[in-house]
Amino acid sequence: MAEIAVTIKVETPIHLGSGQADVTIDAEIIHDALGFPYFPAKRFKGLLYESAVEIFEMFELAGISTENLAPPEEIFHRESDDAGKVSSVQLIVHDFYFKDYEKLRAEWSYLQSKFKEFFEPTDILNAYTSIRYQTELENGVALDQLLHNMRVLNSGVEFSGTLTLLNGDARVLNTLALAIKNISAAGTKRNRGFGRINCNATGLPNVEKFLAKEAR
Repeated sequence: MAEIAVTIKVETPIHLGSGQADVTIDAEIIHDALGFPYFPAKRFKGLLYESAVEIFEMFELAGISTENLAPPEEIFHRESDDAGKVSSVQLIVHDFYFKDYEKLRAEWSYLQSKFKEFFEPTDILNAYTSIRYQTELENGVALDQLLHNMRVLNSGVEFSGTLTLLNGDARVLNTLALAIKNISAAGTKRNRGFGRINCNATGLPNVEKFLAKEAR
């Protein structure tokens, strides 16, 4: 078993949608009951899979061998051409939270329970987020009744968490190292400058050294 520590630094405002809205916010971000934003495990695992697929495509286009990499299907148990082969690899992704989250959560939980009239989950949200407004234009003129807003997590925030890997060999670790480093964006409106992130991991092979060796 291997425990891989991962950090996600938010480089530009990011919208990790919760699918919820209220009378003032059209698109809310995902957060816990106390108001702390977090990066969901399921969403990161999806990004990791997409990134691993992209790595294989880039290697193929560059004419670099992938014999020292484990295919994404082997790690993520997606459909593959080799339907008769069952992989024993298990990758468990945990939710990502702020640094010292447990301490912050305990302190804020106490304040919210002790002084309900002064401290609410929205206070935490407002401290780490901002509201962005957008509207639809026609010939450069904003259309009536089409103003929308969404909450975004401010840049500079950093999440941390772990991946648990069972039955993974060196090939799997190589793929994960490359895939994690390759992730550069997440959330809504990634094609408009939102959601730029920088991911790093400890306990994995050095990406630069691996690429230099394989590209020879």
